[in-house]
Amino acid sequence: MWSVEEVDDNFNIRDGVYGVVTGGCGKGLFLTLENGQEAFSHFGGLAPGSEVLCSVIKKANEHWRVLVSIDSVLKTASAVA
Repeated sequence: MWSVEEVDDNFNIRDGVYGVVTGGCGKGLFLTLENGQEAFSHFGGLAPGSEVLCSVIKKANEHWRVLVSIDSVLKTASAVA
């Protein structure tokens, strides 16, 4: 049986979460979610610092980050400083 202190802050599949883009690669974007977890999305064209709303597609495991889909871009960061 679990107690209140043992409840983890992981997201469930289909949860809507807030995230900030931290970087990218040829396959997509890396994000930091509202609970501090690292995530990945097969999405492109956003500069680091952009704020987005996402849906969780797949939970993290020992090999992979949380996989999310980007549903909405709240604020786009400028690519040129």
